[in-house]
Amino acid sequence: MTDADTTVDGVDVEQLAAAVEDCPAVDALVEGPPAMAATYLPRRRITGIRIDGDVVTAQVRLRFGSTVGQLARQVWRAATPLAGPRRVDIVVADISEPPTGGAGQ
Repeated sequence: MTDADTTVDGVDVEQLAAAVEDCPAVDALVEGPPAMAATYLPRRRITGIRIDGDVVTAQVRLRFGSTVGQLARQVWRAATPLAGPRRVDIVVADISEPPTGGAGQ
């Protein structure tokens, strides 16, 4: 597989998705409403990332216990160097369930 297989308008979508998913406040990348964020590549789809002209959209599920401010800072820091001159929009589509079990519960 070549870099061209994962690049859309100069953005390596696979690398961008991995960077966003590595953010501690991100539980997962998600598609569907409200932003319908996904990128279609040959033989596969990258969920939660959309490149549209001068905007990169990352649509995520916020990890329970994290704040939107934490999420925004983390995703912006991770995505901006990979997005080139594009604006990075972050859409919080969902919040993960609180953890169950564990000590003291």
